[in-house]
Amino acid sequence: MGGKRSFVRIRVGTISRLLVTALLVGTSANAQLPDEGWPFEDSYQTQMLYLHSFVNYAFDLEWQYQWEQRQFVRNSLRINTGSVASDELLTDIDINISQPLNEKWRFAGRFTRDGFRWQQLRKEQLLLGLERSILDSSAVYLMINPEYNKESIDIAAGYTYYMDNREQYVRIGVLSEDFQWSTKTDSGGRQDKDPVSVEWAIRLGVGNNWWLYSDGKVGTGFERTFADATLSPEISRHNRRENTAQLRLTQAAQTGRTWSAWIRWYDFNELQEFRPPGYDYDYSDTVINAAVEHTRLIGERHRLRLLAQFVDQQAESIGFNAHNYDRQDLLAGVFYEYLWPMSGLTLAYMAGQPDIVYAAPVPGDSYELGNYRDKVMVGWRYTFSADAQIRLSISHEVAAQGFGGGAIQFQMFF
Repeated sequence: MGGKRSFVRIRVGTISRLLVTALLVGTSANAQLPDEGWPFEDSYQTQMLYLHSFVNYAFDLEWQYQWEQRQFVRNSLRINTGSVASDELLTDIDINISQPLNEKWRFAGRFTRDGFRWQQLRKEQLLLGLERSILDSSAVYLMINPEYNKESIDIAAGYTYYMDNREQYVRIGVLSEDFQWSTKTDSGGRQDKDPVSVEWAIRLGVGNNWWLYSDGKVGTGFERTFADATLSPEISRHNRRENTAQLRLTQAAQTGRTWSAWIRWYDFNELQEFRPPGYDYDYSDTVINAAVEHTRLIGERHRLRLLAQFVDQQAESIGFNAHNYDRQDLLAGVFYEYLWPMSGLTLAYMAGQPDIVYAAPVPGDSYELGNYRDKVMVGWRYTFSADAQIRLSISHEVAAQGFGGGAIQFQMFF
């Protein structure tokens, strides 16, 4: 994973076009009247059950290590997209721009998209701004998202301490989302609690080739009331909170042998109260994902990757579509890769043993799921350079006897 690196220099104009494209696909959370397509339950029996998010479409451990190491060194981009249903595509996108402008200033940009990994809600955010070096190893940054609707403008500010040519860092900031909402909205609403979050990204060496990595965003969420029924004829109250965090410990040896253990936490809550009766709900969803992953080279041509995970999910809706959802899932994957100098062929077997209980007030709506699920996968990787790789894969569901989906992953540093 080490070695000499060469970065492709590109013009700031190219960076701007890339980020403008990302901006055009950005969205914000809006309240709306529930209907038969209420999204929260969609992932209970499809995306989360069929191993897509956590095993088949997870980034390879080597790629994840490189991303953590190099995401603030210069510019970085990664895309992870794969089929999760016959009509749905999971797509995660991360873009970090850290382009030097002179000895003190850098152009800073960040675009993130969580494409249904945790639940059936797509979350996107673009932030653009500047970073200013202070002292020898420190920097401060200020970024905003230049949304057309001023009520949706976010602002982020923070401090970063860098070491080892920016490959080690402690980055802590504050994100204020929709900070002008109360004064710019045309819905007659009032924001009783502003959505302010603490964000962080930390990577530190802890001795003997071990690395500690953590990132996340934890905050209050927003609370809004809509007193004017003329301006807001459907909704009277809307609250939302969404928090994420992960902690990872990795050992990367020069021989190609790598160990990694991590835990991820996701917490979501949304409450909506409507003027038409019968639609009010208070929905919460918490997911904990713990995993161990190991890769090793066997000779010069063979690479083995082993993955074991545990997923615990607790979800509940009070009011509309009332239910309790309790899921524990054991997941595993064995990946074998035959290596050539610039490419590799992967064969994999992945399995999951879920224990799912869905309880609803109407007995006929309740169910339990515990069927063993497994998939086989064939993949191909091509290395363009030390700074860019692509992976293609196609899979088949064995026990369910169905097409398991195709996937494309791309990672680049420039």
